[in-house]
Amino acid sequence: TLPPDTIVVDEGLTSTRRLPELFAYRDAQSYYGLASGGIGFAIAGAIGIRLAVPDRPLVAVIGDGSALYNIQALWTAAHLRLPMVFVIANNYGYGILKERVRAGYRTDTYVGMDFADPLIDFARLAAALGVPGHRIVDPHDIVPALQHALDQNGPTLLDVVVDELR
Repeated sequence: TLPPDTIVVDEGLTSTRRLPELFAYRDAQSYYGLASGGIGFAIAGAIGIRLAVPDRPLVAVIGDGSALYNIQALWTAAHLRLPMVFVIANNYGYGILKERVRAGYRTDTYVGMDFADPLIDFARLAAALGVPGHRIVDPHDIVPALQHALDQNGPTLLDVVVDELR
């Protein structure tokens, strides 16, 4: 679905492990991802990359937990009318932290890692910050939504529900 010159910013963590194997990198500006264990760079980072490289399509894939670190940066994308797509991989919690707790402490008891009560509606949150948002629950809807988002003259956010990590 992505045009060949697309820039991908990847902070999907648990949802995008196989992305580097699936995306054909064409040059040094094709892919930006994590180099360490910190989370929360992708929304603001993607905006900075968009400003530095304005002439290529840009799609940022971001976990819901990571997105919450600087979700307010969506306002900047809206204010500057930056053509870019934010894809939130929404598993209703801090999936990467759950994996680390499970691996490091051999437990599946998690404190403060679920976004279930209340659920976070990233599409509505994006709209409140000036970015059109669309919630996607059917995998068949991803490709047409992504194609439509790439055709826009400003930012779009796709809130894609993925399997919840328990």
